[in-house]
Amino acid sequence: MEILYPLVSVLLPVYNGEATVREAIESVLSQEYPNFEFIIVDNDSTDGTAGIVGEYTSDGRIRMIRNEKTLPRLNNFVKAFSAAAAKSCWLKFIGDDDRLLPSCLAEMVRASKNSDRTGLVSSHYFDGERLVRGVLPEGTEIVSGPQFLRRLLLEPEARATVFSPASLMVSHRAYRELGGFRTDLLHADSELFYRILNRFDLAFVHRPLTVTGYHRGSGQAGSTARGYTFAEAYLIRYQNLRLYDNVTLSVFEKERVKNNLVKDSAGFMLARITAGDFRAAFGHLATIPLTAIYHLPLSIFYFAGLALKKLMRREPFRLLAGKRRPQ
Repeated sequence: MEILYPLVSVLLPVYNGEATVREAIESVLSQEYPNFEFIIVDNDSTDGTAGIVGEYTSDGRIRMIRNEKTLPRLNNFVKAFSAAAAKSCWLKFIGDDDRLLPSCLAEMVRASKNSDRTGLVSSHYFDGERLVRGVLPEGTEIVSGPQFLRRLLLEPEARATVFSPASLMVSHRAYRELGGFRTDLLHADSELFYRILNRFDLAFVHRPLTVTGYHRGSGQAGSTARGYTFAEAYLIRYQNLRLYDNVTLSVFEKERVKNNLVKDSAGFMLARITAGDFRAAFGHLATIPLTAIYHLPLSIFYFAGLALKKLMRREPFRLLAGKRRPQ
């Protein structure tokens, strides 16, 4: 028998988020969906976060957990997911600087019912004020996970479709079956999403349901600035290929995966050299696998050609845009 309103666990791990956490909480409590629990894990914040959260704990949907000491960020992330009720069907993450639009949970649960193998639900979303639509054509509400994983591996533009935890809802079943998040990766969320797509389908809602926060002081911004985003992509999109046993790539396609990765690395290193940060540039060079580094010269020539074309057209040229880069 189908459950009309399966339980959704909304999860908010937070540390020193007093500037934005109230808006995040209000966006969850304003959901049109009637059956959710809201778990907030305060990572021993030293600002006014705990006091703000405490104002809402009289709401029976909210459960607050306050750590006795500050845990590493990913450990707190995992703790929030582990606190979800065993009977919940879906896990919906929100960061303290993110917002869920009122129909978010209702629309995502509705979309999930299009397949009994749905592992991830995504949608259009706002990245700050910019609307991100992804690459799925209008009317496509369900897609084979392995088929879309193949696109993620080969097409950089596809990664905007399955991006941050704030813009996705995760099957609790898939999370448990695949062992959850790793705590040794800054981008453990992306790594898990790729593994889920190897086994489960992707459902998609063609309207914006979330607003993803992003600012210069955010963890994602710092990760991109230091090159961790690009370094961990080698693990997620190349070294993990052996784990994606439902996706078959030809030798040529594997080279295409490596070329895309090295091109991202070349852009990062050239940007750091331009900024005078040679240490970051050459430090990142060591993260490129030897099995892929021969793509580097062509990647550098690619950017040189791109810069020349921009120069001839008198257009501005930037190696790294100010927006976050999908993993």
